[in-house]
Amino acid sequence: MQYARVLSRPLLAGLLALSLASCDPRDFDDLADEAWVHAAGKPGDVDSAGFGIGLVAGGGDSLHYIVAGEAPPTLTMAKFDRAGARSTASEDVRNVLADAEAFTYPLVMASDASSFAASNGNVAVATFNGSGAALFMMRGENGSASVPFNLAGSAPASGLAFGATDASADTDLIAVSGSTLNIIADYQSQNDPNAAAVSCAFIGTGGGAFVADVDAAAGDEILFAIDGELQIASASALVAAANAAEGCFDTVAPLATIAAPAGEASFGTGMLLANLDGNGTGDLVVSAPEQRAVYVYFDYATVSPSEPLKIDSPANATQFGVSIAAGDFDGDGRDELVIGDPAQRADGHARAGIVYLYSGLASASQGAPIELHDASPVNDQRFGQSLAVTQAFGGANLVVGAKNEVFTYFRTPLAGDDDFRN
Repeated sequence: MQYARVLSRPLLAGLLALSLASCDPRDFDDLADEAWVHAAGKPGDVDSAGFGIGLVAGGGDSLHYIVAGEAPPTLTMAKFDRAGARSTASEDVRNVLADAEAFTYPLVMASDASSFAASNGNVAVATFNGSGAALFMMRGENGSASVPFNLAGSAPASGLAFGATDASADTDLIAVSGSTLNIIADYQSQNDPNAAAVSCAFIGTGGGAFVADVDAAAGDEILFAIDGELQIASASALVAAANAAEGCFDTVAPLATIAAPAGEASFGTGMLLANLDGNGTGDLVVSAPEQRAVYVYFDYATVSPSEPLKIDSPANATQFGVSIAAGDFDGDGRDELVIGDPAQRADGHARAGIVYLYSGLASASQGAPIELHDASPVNDQRFGQSLAVTQAFGGANLVVGAKNEVFTYFRTPLAGDDDFRN
């Protein structure tokens, strides 16, 4: 089944306080059998492309996220209220990024969810300027941008993650750059995050990064990929080794490793933890988009990891798993898995892109996914190159990034006929 109705494409005429009251999704009852979508080209009326999504806050009566435009490098803060009114604030950040004329592509972003309740979470975006790899930060409460954090490493960051690791009591920032793992403990409280960062060199090429609690010990662990193999490590042990001027990975063994099931070199590009089977225990999802593979490790634990379920890639899949997300769209207490393939053909259009929603996943079974794409796809649209899900207005909302547009799904076909915002 394919659902892709786009209900409005407003022309954005200003950078602040754009009222779109006519886009109130509750006015679309006659289209309730499909989806309620808001599509915006040039979010915030900025002339950029290659959009990625970083969530800042969601819940109650607002949906709030940051959009990064790849070239020229721009950041836009977008907010929707319950009535469908939208406001934006944008900033062209070339003057702050020194020699960088663009964020690195594909966009690598991460969101700090620790302050979502106060609507002031931070979003980090990878960049690369004349001095090397760096991170650019935007604060969610006011859309202000920061001076970039410099990273150790020889390449743009391939993985970014926030989390409360065992290295500190506050939120930490993790970045993988080339053959280096960067750890900035308590990044928000550091007067000079660059001076506070520690770096751990490893042999091989790094991939994605993720922070989650995957063992019985207190604090989250760092998960990051090296040449297609996941490493699960203690942040505090690595920080201690780095501060002692010891070779981090010479003295600190990983807590566990996860080999790519079929030797996929891109295994670990994307990672997330979700409650897909509804039993309350985290299920680890790992993607290998270059090999068009996504795996689910149900009830993952470092002590006895399960055999993964491989999600069947659709016919003609090209970059299946470039983006992944999860959320409970139908209110049954189980998360649905969302997988993007921005290079997939849609309605005969090359690289228009398709997003797949998988519901009812279990350790031994999977059903056919629901497909989402633009109602009027075009060549090279790259719908699904980035994804984000948050709870707002009483249900899950899906945000999809494309080459020149951002799609906000207030409602998907999985929501049934009820308007969860009433």
